[in-house]
Amino acid sequence: MTPDFVIYVVGALLAAVIVAAVLYWRYPWSRPRGRFGTAAIATFVAWILWRVVLQLSNGDNLDVDNPVLLGLSAQDVGSGVLAFLLTAVPMGLVSEREESAHRVIATAGVAGALAILVDRFI
Repeated sequence: MTPDFVIYVVGALLAAVIVAAVLYWRYPWSRPRGRFGTAAIATFVAWILWRVVLQLSNGDNLDVDNPVLLGLSAQDVGSGVLAFLLTAVPMGLVSEREESAHRVIATAGVAGALAILVDRFI
């Protein structure tokens, strides 16, 4: 195992745990049916998938912090966008089809925003 792989997995676990904790604690809709768990798993998968894409495409230049955007890099934002997408699609099309869209999108938005925040500081 390379040190990068360990950092990626630890970062993914940290992001997933934070997403699950915040959704469970602050968003009661996410508690029934384990919706917070769905968002956490999607965040974990998104984080790992994004790192794999960056490694395969040699995307090291995407990890340049932009001072205008509060120090965010394209790599940070990519983590959040993919976490949002991988949370919204399965919940909206499969597990939560009968729920209102604003709840699904809010859950996915929280997952994406927290993934960006965690990635910003890792």
